[in-house]
Formats: sequence, C-alpha cells, structure tokens
Amino acid sequence: MGEIDGAKALVDAVPVDRYSASLYKVAAQAAFAAADIGGVCPLAITGTSLSRDPAWPLAVAMCGAMQGDDLTAARVFDELRDGRTVEPFDIRLGERVATITGGGGRATNIDWDEAPALTPWRWGVATALGVAVPPERLTALGAARFGWLVRSAAVAAEVRESALRPAAAIGVLSGDELVSAVAAGAAGQGDDAIQGTPAGRLRKAFAAASTTDRMVAIRAIWATGTDDGTRYSALIESASAVLRIEPGAGVAGDSAQIIAALLAVGAEPAARRWWPVAQDGSAAIRGQGWALLAAGAERGIPIDRAAFNNWRSATSASPHRAALLLAALTALGRAQGPEWQSLRADLLPETGNSWTRAIDAAAAAGRRGEVVVLAGTALQGAWIDVPPGHLRHLMAALLRVGMAHEARMIAAESVMRG
Repeated sequence: MGEIDGAKALVDAVPVDRYSASLYKVAAQAAFAAADIGGVCPLAITGTSLSRDPAWPLAVAMCGAMQGDDLTAARVFDELRDGRTVEPFDIRLGERVATITGGGGRATNIDWDEAPALTPWRWGVATALGVAVPPERLTALGAARFGWLVRSAAVAAEVRESALRPAAAIGVLSGDELVSAVAAGAAGQGDDAIQGTPAGRLRKAFAAASTTDRMVAIRAIWATGTDDGTRYSALIESASAVLRIEPGAGVAGDSAQIIAALLAVGAEPAARRWWPVAQDGSAAIRGQGWALLAAGAERGIPIDRAAFNNWRSATSASPHRAALLLAALTALGRAQGPEWQSLRADLLPETGNSWTRAIDAAAAAGRRGEVVVLAGTALQGAWIDVPPGHLRHLMAALLRVGMAHEARMIAAESVMRG
C-alpha cells in the first residue's frame, strides 16, 4: 500500500525470536522497500533455512561484509555464482555493497540493461547504495512505489518530487506534508524565480493580496490535474489555501470544488460552511456540493430521493458513481425509507464474498485494526473498480468500530472519484 513507515513500525514492534516464517518474509520486504539493508541482517541466517529465496543468501553475504566478515561475504558470493541459481545482476549488486563497506574491489558497474524485472530487493539494495534506478523501471513496483520514493532521502530530488502527488492520491502523504514538500521548492527564491512553478502557484494561493487573486492561483493548481489521481491530489494540495477563503457569493462558481478540496483533507466543518453558497450556484454545482456533503457531512444537509435524482441529472453521474453514493447513504442510514427501495434494488443488489464476510466478522467482534486493514485492501485500485456493495460493507464496518468520520471521508472520496 506504500505505507513503508507503518509497515516498518509494525515489524519492528515484534521481537525477532517471536517471528513466524511468514513474518521473516514480510520483514525482509519491508526492509528492502525502505532501502534498509541493515534491517535484514538480524534475520538473514534464519531466513536461509526457512526459504529458498535467493535474497536470503545474498543478504548473508552483504551483511557479512557490512559487519567486517569479508571472508564469509566472498565465499557466499562465489558459491552463489558457481551455483547459477541467482541472477548475475543480483550478485554484482550485492558485491557492490561489499565493496563500499570495505570488502574488496570485486564489484563492477551496475548496468540496468542487464537487470531482470525490478523487485523490492533490487530497489532496496540499489537505493541504499545510491545507485539510481531508471525511472521507467520503477513502474514494476506498482503504485506502492510512490510511498517508497517520497520517504527515501537517497532518491534524487526530481524523482521524489514527481512522486509527491501520486503519494498523496493513494493516502501515503498527508495534505500538510504535500504542501510542505511543494513549498520547499520556493525556499530562498523570489516570486519572479518561481513564476509558473508548483511552488509559485502555491505561494500565490496563500499570499496573494486579494481573494480574487488567491482563487486564480487555486484554480491554477486544480487545472494541473490531468487524470483521476492528479486531480484528486491537486484538491489535497490546495486545501490549506482554500481554508483561508471565506464563503461568499463571489466564489459560488467554485464552491463544489472548494467543498471537495476541504473534504479531501477531512475538514468537514469547513466544507459544510460552503453549503449555503453552493445552493446558490448552478444546478451542477448545487448537485455536486449536495452529493459530497450528503456523504461526507455529519449533519445539516437535507437528504431525500428528489435531491439524489437532481444531483444525478445535473451532473450526468454514471450508474457506478450513483451506486457508490447510494451505498454510502445506505450505510450511513440516510437512504432507508420506502422511497429509496426501488433505487436500491436497481443500483445496489446484495453482494457477498469472502472479503465482505471477513470485514463484517471483524467489525462484529470489534477488531478495529483488522477492519482498517481490510478496508485498505479493498481500495487499492481505481474507484471505478470498487463494487458499490463493497463500499457499503466497508463503511458499515468502520461505523461499527467507531470510525464514523473516516467512513464519511471515504464516502466523499467515492463521490469525487467514482
């Protein structure tokens, strides 16, 4: 999921002598994702007895070199080379570690044209060594890579910067962290030097002299979104600046986007203050503002079948987006009357599988952590691929374990991105 800090914290909280065979594997994955070769060393010897994965003997050799045991390192590397069970590229990468830590001059240059597909092991060792991974190779790591990239100080600044928005879109980077990272690009520079840059737009969004000028900059941030993920992360990036805009008729045309930006960072009370403004906007703005707050606000928004139909018509909402909103309203107990019955039958048929049974059981038993993990696993792809019935079970489970705010924010995101 890209949450490398959380993964490492969970692994590190368990004493090594209590690891299961599965946890050895997961701990190694977490260490390599964090580019922490040293984190594998306490596990390496036992790992070789539990798994035939070549990463373990490679770790034994690398850790031997790091601990000053050059003879063991050289012997294991030679055995791996003679056995022909490990990719030559991986041996060269491991020997590079031995060279840097004082184990002799056996390592050769790293040529990525000779490398097989990128794996967490290859990423972690190369990054720890300061060997840049070609950007086109990084896609093999999946969306989780964005979380790894933004947390790694060893990654080139331009690569880390390119990962900021995707990391925010998948929830690895908070709104405050995103703003701080973007704003860092303006450090020590004047307005002219950062004109047209992300840092320049953000500075104007915060510090322009008038509301009109600040809104121009905020719209410019929104306009940089080119797909679902970057449009959503643009909302997150703008939210802190949006919080400084007072609700008023002069920005009614932006009120639905403002509500979306505020809900994207969980600022529910501030978003609710914009409802009277959105009501005075066009049918599409009023409808979108209503849908976002019907799903995301704790109270204060009138919810009925007519408002749902008006939103669906005014925004040309797809059947899938409409079903997601209906699932959210149903889970929240806001679409329970007889007037909703036919709509539920049409858009929200009953679904059940091993995942829904698992999250229902976890919620019934009050296992909050398990509910959170299961909820996270259900939302790793695109929103278009999330079954509305799954969203209903997910939200119901979160509500049952006392996470109503989180459930509503997920519901609001489904309206934005479904």
